[in-house]
Amino acid sequence: MDALLTTRQLQQLLQVDRITIYRMLADGRLKGIKVGGQWRFPRQEIERWLQEQRAATDASRPAPDAEVAAPSPQPLPLSCVRAIQDIFAEALGVASVTTAADGSPLTPVSNCCAFCRLVLDTEEGRRRCESSWREAGLRSGSPRLLTCHAGLRYLSGRIEVHGQFVAAVHVGQFVGPAENLREGWADRLRELAAATGVPAKDLEAALPSVHVLTEERQKQMPRLLGRVAATFSEIGEERLNLLGRLQRIAEMTAYP
Repeated sequence: MDALLTTRQLQQLLQVDRITIYRMLADGRLKGIKVGGQWRFPRQEIERWLQEQRAATDASRPAPDAEVAAPSPQPLPLSCVRAIQDIFAEALGVASVTTAADGSPLTPVSNCCAFCRLVLDTEEGRRRCESSWREAGLRSGSPRLLTCHAGLRYLSGRIEVHGQFVAAVHVGQFVGPAENLREGWADRLRELAAATGVPAKDLEAALPSVHVLTEERQKQMPRLLGRVAATFSEIGEERLNLLGRLQRIAEMTAYP
């Protein structure tokens, strides 16, 4: 094998298409050099990268007698997921978070309003939010509008990799334009303050930060969130397939 691999040779080695090679170049997973306008890949760098991928896969494996509750390794590239989530939340004027199947966050909350930040910064508030995310993720079918423990609206989309539920993406922290957060919320704020320890006056002062969505935007949300969840599922499957191929390649090249 030559010291420099062509794109085609690398495709054959990794069993991926040209677009995937270029995507891996763009996000820094692969290193290459331009020779006469064509990409070339140093053989030693590729072999080192394969060894790193094999080590990461081996490290993520449970002990032989351990119970396996979810795919291993983590099928979602969380830095990529977070970047898409940030853009999605900002563009639509909502908050968003991606969680594991048990409701625990895999990413920070994007575009979080001050009201929900007060709640999430408390132990009981986090527990309640995670419970809402967990219960919503267990619902199969298309995303639909739900009401969280704090009285705000949210939706959840399931992320499935090879048919297995591995995570969920949620958008929320919003109300409709007709809802008056100043009237009819006194009892809810008192209950939330008593549960979380956040002063009711602080919660009331933060109410204007809650996102407000038009009725039309609320109608669009299930379809848009469904597409994001499907995209995350495709990304997870591609990553898991690639890790599987890398593992097989590493096993074949580990012996003379």
